[in-house]
Amino acid sequence: MKKFNFYNCMLAMMLAGTLSLSACGDDNDEPGKPDTPEQPDQPITPDQPSTGQAMSPTEQKERMDAIAQAFMNMTPASDFKSYSDLGNYMYDTYSDYNWDEVGDWARNCWESARKETGKTEGKDEWGDNYVYTDYSALLLTSNFTGHFTANNGKWVKESGKADDLQFTFTDQNAKKCVLKLETSGNVKKVYAANITDWDDYDYNGTTGKYTDYYDRTKCTIGVPENIVVTLTQNGTELVKTTVKIDLASLSGENFDISKNSFTASTLVELSNGYKFNDSQVAYTGNQKCSVVYSMSKGGTQLASVSVASDLSGIPSCNVEAFSRDDFNINTDNINGKNAFVKIDIMGKLQLQGTLKDARKFADYIDKANDNDENENKFKQWMNSANEQVDINLFYDNSSVKQAAVQLEAFAETEWGGNKYWEMEPVLVFFDGSSSSMFDVFFNDTDFKNTINAFEALIDKYEDLIK
Repeated sequence: MKKFNFYNCMLAMMLAGTLSLSACGDDNDEPGKPDTPEQPDQPITPDQPSTGQAMSPTEQKERMDAIAQAFMNMTPASDFKSYSDLGNYMYDTYSDYNWDEVGDWARNCWESARKETGKTEGKDEWGDNYVYTDYSALLLTSNFTGHFTANNGKWVKESGKADDLQFTFTDQNAKKCVLKLETSGNVKKVYAANITDWDDYDYNGTTGKYTDYYDRTKCTIGVPENIVVTLTQNGTELVKTTVKIDLASLSGENFDISKNSFTASTLVELSNGYKFNDSQVAYTGNQKCSVVYSMSKGGTQLASVSVASDLSGIPSCNVEAFSRDDFNINTDNINGKNAFVKIDIMGKLQLQGTLKDARKFADYIDKANDNDENENKFKQWMNSANEQVDINLFYDNSSVKQAAVQLEAFAETEWGGNKYWEMEPVLVFFDGSSSSMFDVFFNDTDFKNTINAFEALIDKYEDLIK
């Protein structure tokens, strides 16, 4: 009897949108019509603080400590206890169930999707024979549907045709739970992978040669515009993942990473008021990539991240090539310019960074490390790297920067007495008093209460998982 981990199965279905480069929108949107993607934040021009505006390191430590405490108070482990209780019960109860019917169903769906296209024969480098049976497979979610119910130690497939994929079971309080995956909208076909499986072999005693038999499948995936995965308990929605994908610009079935584009987004909604929203994942080969993410609770935004960069030098390559055993891509000219990232915590603290040229920055770091025994050259290359980066710290969405992040050189002495140089990021303040290495600034004395609270929070989250 083959066993499956039901808990992992649930997680995999709930994260299907993310693995499918997923997207989301409002519930009232027209089905099948992708939303206009949310645009990432634009970098602000930092202002130097005046004498009265500049916060001292001590003031900033106190402010950061308060923000960290507020964030942890907003996200207690108790918010997720009911989900933990359900997940632990599912793992303890259903991980040992017999999944043979599910496995047979999945295997039949796979075989039904494959069509034999011919055979390829040849000899390997040792003179042995090989035979490939070639297949093509169009994998559509509409072909992987069925309703399964946990019953007396095994998963039983309901008879008849289904329009979606469902798993029905009972929780620790005998309440009916349903995990369901649905899709809708136009389907875009994408040639995604080549799968090779060894099947069998035989031996010719006369020639002393082996013949290996393989199945080789060309997989094309049907990507739907809309994916919705829900987990309900007695009809009440506990978790909902809404996905939308826009591949409208793709002509044909080959996605070329050098020129094709997509936009996508994912929204995970929990019944306790938490939302995890990838409101935009966008990519256009050799032009632009961007991501916009936020986390909220009860309508209050807790954190957000916005990332964008210009892309260049990406060679022509279809996504199916990544699955080949002999895959190799020339990355020598790939680069990101005008890169931007902004992190916001509860609207109280913002960290903004820009990078002019990623390749130059990496090259300068490498050249500095190559000269780690020459102080002058090491610092020259490190300063060149610093010129590529502009990272600043703000509070309350103000344009006045209160600190900057830079690389600074520090001398180290080896066992034999030889001196060498290395670099570390430091916080540089604007009151003129100091700069500080991260491990000095965020020390366990000034941040004792925060560190203790964080460790206690982590312990409580760990307690939720057996």
